[in-house]
Amino acid sequence: MRKLTLSDRFLPHQYIRIETEIGIKIPHNIKDFISEYADLSVKENKFINKNGKLFEISQFITYRMMYDYIKEFKEEGLGKKLPFAIDHGGWVFCISFDEKSMDKILLYQMEMEWKTKDDAFEFVANSFEEFINGLQEETSITDPNQ
Repeated sequence: MRKLTLSDRFLPHQYIRIETEIGIKIPHNIKDFISEYADLSVKENKFINKNGKLFEISQFITYRMMYDYIKEFKEEGLGKKLPFAIDHGGWVFCISFDEKSMDKILLYQMEMEWKTKDDAFEFVANSFEEFINGLQEETSITDPNQ
């Protein structure tokens, strides 16, 4: 059977709208990744950070979800974050474009009580590349206690 051509998941005008809304320029390697994986799930969906904490991606998000979260962050005064994936509980993985946490991957812990707005985000990884390169399938994750 023939293979069909997938439609673009992100269009150039959508990136322009997101960049304008946040006030940032998204690096090309991140645009390329988002364009390829938006609205998809992958088998390599587990990430263990340097503190040994496990994070799990449910799926990479769509343009509409990304834009809605960006607007929410702006309205709530939560800084310049680019959301790109969600976990199984609906929490959002973001790339920070804020000066004090530039390029870090943070997990937006919505619907929790925070003492400060900084508490809304949990540190996950030092960079997008570290996060993506560190994703593993569940079968390849080893128990650090063994």
